[in-house]
Amino acid sequence: MKQWLIIILILSWLGWHLAHPVYLTRSDLGRHIKNGELILHGNWDVLYKNFYSYTNPEYPFINHHWLFGVWCYVLWHYFGFTGLSFIYLILKLFTFYVFFRCWRRYYSFPLVCAFALLSLPLISLRYDIRPEGISYLFCGLFWWMIDCFQQKRLKAHHLIIGSCALQIIWVNTHIFFIIGPILTAIFWWQARINREERQAGVLKKLFWLLLGMCLINPSGIYGFLTPFHIDKAYSIPIIENGSILYFLQQKTFIYTSFFIYFLITLSMLIVPLFFLIKREGLKKHIFIGLWTLLISLAAIMGIRMIGLYGFFWMPLSSYVFSKWIETGSIKFRKNITTILLILGVLISASVNFDWKQWPGFGVLPGSNDAAEFFKREKISGVIFNDYEIGGYLIFHLCPQHKLFVDDRMEAYPQDFFKRTYVPMQWNDDLWRKMDEYYHFNVIFIRQEQNAWAIRFLADRLMDRHHWALVFWSDEAAVLLKRNAQNADIIRRNEIFLHVNVKLSWPKDIPYPS
Repeated sequence: MKQWLIIILILSWLGWHLAHPVYLTRSDLGRHIKNGELILHGNWDVLYKNFYSYTNPEYPFINHHWLFGVWCYVLWHYFGFTGLSFIYLILKLFTFYVFFRCWRRYYSFPLVCAFALLSLPLISLRYDIRPEGISYLFCGLFWWMIDCFQQKRLKAHHLIIGSCALQIIWVNTHIFFIIGPILTAIFWWQARINREERQAGVLKKLFWLLLGMCLINPSGIYGFLTPFHIDKAYSIPIIENGSILYFLQQKTFIYTSFFIYFLITLSMLIVPLFFLIKREGLKKHIFIGLWTLLISLAAIMGIRMIGLYGFFWMPLSSYVFSKWIETGSIKFRKNITTILLILGVLISASVNFDWKQWPGFGVLPGSNDAAEFFKREKISGVIFNDYEIGGYLIFHLCPQHKLFVDDRMEAYPQDFFKRTYVPMQWNDDLWRKMDEYYHFNVIFIRQEQNAWAIRFLADRLMDRHHWALVFWSDEAAVLLKRNAQNADIIRRNEIFLHVNVKLSWPKDIPYPS
């Protein structure tokens, strides 16, 4: 009973870290909900085409997360954003509990509690509602099921049926689905080295079955291969794909202290593992060593992987640390565990945590104001928008209105971003040419922080002869072209701002040629 109370307290503490309102203007969630709505109403174009864009409407697109959209739409339809965000929080807490229980037979309860607390800043870095949350859960379930099978607490056919069912859902929900077969393959390798022939045979069969399950998606083999080439579609810098080392070089970056903490946690995993392997040999710890290497490198190379790293770090670190200190005296082990528990409480209450941010659900107040203004004023015509706000506009305005761009870079040709989207925001001549070609009537842009967007918005605000600002908030800005169609809306809503922005192209971003 005492242990359950402690687990509930840790889960509640994690819930406080994760319970944030939805920032709809900067989130993909709106697009996911719209995907689900259209699919359930029989519109299958969103699975294969760049359905939401008027610039590249026929460009082929593999919608590898369509099932997550269906799930989001159903929950949003019945429970609203508040219910959706609350249910997603419960999913993340259950995922945490699955990892908490993984391999607990190898270490003490106080030690795993300490590492659970130390993992909270890592897990809570990406709290938005994303399909990767399903991947976190399925990683934990795969690990738990295979471990139960190895302990003879789960029969082979139950493992195979359960894993294959999860894999079919996973391949249609998020691009991390390839982790399922990879985890299974490493477990299979470990079983072979341990000469556990029966287990190795079952895991070998499961591995090949999982690869077959990966083909059960709307795009077949092309959907299966998506994880291996999707990164080639990203032609301009994306924060979540940036490496830890890159951001540590940016001394003004607000998460520098967090990334330093990440490197500390990495050393807390790598150093004990090194001594453990040195003492007991590599063969005995192939799974731990190889998976630690893979998940750590993935997190270093892209910060979007830090959440998954955090979930795995908790059981992996608990295991290697407990094995590392097991040769010490009982008093020594108790003292180390006590120190880690104290550090866990202090760090989880300070690193990547804001005491002023109380738990919240639903949509951030004011997020929908810009779209509601657009619809209330019955604005029409061709929209130019930035890619960051694409998911928001898809949710509110599509399919009645199509967009210039959205945040699915893989849905657009690389040259579109390199030679059109970014340069036209920096080069006035190119902007005018594109304006003449598309006949933009509306500019709908998020208050984002990249150099070209700031420069573009400042130039348009200063170009009062052609454009009028009619809506302005912390979330978004709406400008209308000065013409007869918009004259009445501009007369009633025009906002005048003093603008004085001078920018040079940032040295760390290659200028698109």
